Amino acid sequence: MKWSFQKITLFPRGTLVALLRKACSFDPRWEKAYGGSWREFGAFFFDHPENADFCGFFSVLDSSPSGFVSWDPRRFPESVEIGHNCIRPDWRGRGFGTRQMREALRRISVARSRKIFVVTSAPLLPAQRMYERAGFRGCGREPAAGFPGDRIRYEYFPCR
Repeated sequence: MKWSFQKITLFPRGTLVALLRKACSFDPRWEKAYGGSWREFGAFFFDHPENADFCGFFSVLDSSPSGFVSWDPRRFPESVEIGHNCIRPDWRGRGFGTRQMREALRRISVARSRKIFVVTSAPLLPAQRMYERAGFRGCGREPAAGFPGDRIRYEYFPCR
């Protein structure tokens, strides 16, 4: 098995949305609530390839996209928010998510962001563990509209 990180623009339009759909297939409420924004996100990245390749990448296993991560740099250099982050269900539990997140943190840190943050849902325990393994620290909770459990905010401060 060969694992690599590759540019989003190397893959066809629709690949981002397809991965999000697979990653969230455990609960149809995710796609119902966020499917429209997933399609907008995918279209934006493919309509603006300079943003796609600067603010995200695919994790590729044996030439097949197995996950991806993206981030929003609009508040740079003060902070960068991790946006979508997913691994296909058939590749979870093998450390690929942590590996993918560490690569994202490395890329964002090289750009010298002061803080990196992400928000996840309380019921998503594997996501919480992955963020913590990657070096994030929990820093707050807020009620989540439409889903059970709170939303948890995590922060990461790159070494200077």
